[in-house]
Amino acid sequence: MKINKTQLLAALETVKPGLANRELIEQSTSFAFMDDRIVTYNDEISISHPIEGLEIVGAINANELYNLLGKLKKEEIDLTVTDSELLIKCGSAKAGLTLQSEITLPIGEIGKKGKWKAIPEDLLKAMSFVMGCAVKDMSQPILMCVHVNKAGYVEASDSYRISKMILNEELPVKTFLIPASSVAKVVKMNPVKIAEGDGWIHFKTENGSTISCRVFSNDSFPDTSPFLKVKGTAFVFPDLTKDILEKAAIFCKKDGLHENINITLDAGKFSIKSQSESGWFEETVKIKYTGDTIVFSLPPATLKYILTETLECSVSNEKMIFAGENWVYVTSLNTI
Repeated sequence: MKINKTQLLAALETVKPGLANRELIEQSTSFAFMDDRIVTYNDEISISHPIEGLEIVGAINANELYNLLGKLKKEEIDLTVTDSELLIKCGSAKAGLTLQSEITLPIGEIGKKGKWKAIPEDLLKAMSFVMGCAVKDMSQPILMCVHVNKAGYVEASDSYRISKMILNEELPVKTFLIPASSVAKVVKMNPVKIAEGDGWIHFKTENGSTISCRVFSNDSFPDTSPFLKVKGTAFVFPDLTKDILEKAAIFCKKDGLHENINITLDAGKFSIKSQSESGWFEETVKIKYTGDTIVFSLPPATLKYILTETLECSVSNEKMIFAGENWVYVTSLNTI
């Protein structure tokens, strides 16, 4: 069968986030071809994408296939399926990749999807805003999650920080807890539909891709409301903060989830510092501040959103709070 290389590569790129880093589950580092769809599964999420004219059934090593296609020069490739191989021909180049004809991925665990419903227009923005507050510590599984409540709000907390955003409408599905690591992948795919499942929540994009995420549906998220009210002294961030942030964000870890920048308020000065594996950045500006030295950290994407809404916050001895019309962000402070 002949197929467009760019089209196939785009489909593989779409489902790649569903691959496992290590094959703890058989075929979890492979692309599973199921007639006209390509599927990946890593026990936390599964991604499926349709592709026309693809008559292949079986699993193929993801790394080898993806890297090979990226090196081929011509747009049209010829695929041939044998009992044990997928043969690829592109111009004068030929390759054979082992094809496991039996798909052993436990895709059946995902179960049936409920009726597809439109995603509230501000849900993805809310999930993206709060996800940086989730913990990375496996010993606190609930706090690794984003709490999406049917009543129409989304929140996350690591016990030191809380972020919450109110939606413009109630959720069309029941309350669920979704790992923040899954949220990061869902948001990037920009789905437009949502459906309930048994232990899973499902999302669907305009081009037919589906993202199924394992959720914690029976666990209760801590009540954060008592900690969202902070009385303190008003503080206005310097006008240059946005510009400094753009530079500091370059030197953050690139996983998009647990990256942080450090901010220090000291007598007469305000500084932002960030550090990556290969470099660091720091910039200080003069301000009118005479209080105790305060140090706190937050994700650059979160601060960027906050600064588009307000430069003002309220500072107490222990906490700092930013608030907008439908959102709030509270962080504990280290005072010196």
